[in-house]
Amino acid sequence: MDPHLWGTLPEDILDRVLAWLPTQALIRSRSVCSRWNSITSSNTFLHIYSRVPSKDSWILMFADPHYKSVFVYIPKTNKWLNMPLGFLPSHVDNVTVAGGLLCFRMLDSNGSSSMCICNPLTRTWRKLPPMLGRWCGNLVGVVVDNEHLENEERSTYKIVVQTKHMVPYGLRTEVFSSHTDLWTITGASEANFTTGSAFCNGHLYFMTWEAHNGEFICDGVYAYNLEQGIWNRALAPMPYFYICPHLVECGGHLLMIGGFWEQPVITVGIRVWELKQATLEWAIVETMPQHLFKHLLKRPGYRLFNCVGHGELIYLSECLSPQLFVVFDFPRKRW
Repeated sequence: MDPHLWGTLPEDILDRVLAWLPTQALIRSRSVCSRWNSITSSNTFLHIYSRVPSKDSWILMFADPHYKSVFVYIPKTNKWLNMPLGFLPSHVDNVTVAGGLLCFRMLDSNGSSSMCICNPLTRTWRKLPPMLGRWCGNLVGVVVDNEHLENEERSTYKIVVQTKHMVPYGLRTEVFSSHTDLWTITGASEANFTTGSAFCNGHLYFMTWEAHNGEFICDGVYAYNLEQGIWNRALAPMPYFYICPHLVECGGHLLMIGGFWEQPVITVGIRVWELKQATLEWAIVETMPQHLFKHLLKRPGYRLFNCVGHGELIYLSECLSPQLFVVFDFPRKRW
């Protein structure tokens, strides 16, 4: 390639060429020279890049408790990538991922907190406008949509949190819309929600937890209608023998993945349940084969694992030392 020719490409042409690079190659291109690093961080390039159809999607695994580094698994190429997050502010908490965006809570010096949104690929983040109430609990849900506005594809997102208000006193649900750049107060719920939501058929699903005999046990599932701003409880009875449950969406189906026991202190297997909307029952889909279960949770009696949905696949890993993934193909019912 003649450097006299390719070295003088007009900047708008170079922007378009770089925007169509595979994501992993785009990240590497930033280390080629300072000019390319500057180009791929410019507003002009980011606008062009946002209009390029998505080529792959990733699974993120945070590498340290301070969220300064993340391991990225790319299923399409079956490769791992280390992505530094040192550009994020200190005191980051309640990180949630959706549609390629990171949403997190930043603790301010005055003791209050702010919600922030980040694009880890472009290494950009911003603090959202102040919430209308004071942060309360661990509820954080993020939904990313692609809207067609003026014949251009643009990503928009909504963030759902729980806040405490003094007048009138109580908990409220607040929703931030990137389209309006505003927080709005919607339907209230007093439930004790946890993080780790699943978005399925227009609803954000969260689990609630209650104290029983000194331990916190999952007490049920609530659904938040994103369009109507209303909470409803899924009245499906929870399986009584489960532990460490996770909610996952796969192809329009709401699934729960959890361990089960024969004795309360020993997890003996992991199962997948599906919420049947017609009967409001959790139906068993599949049980993980024992040889995979023993590889996943090697320590006797250990019960905790991570779980994430990715298209039609579900990935599971041990919490403390994730040395491998166990993958469940939901449509084919295959581990």
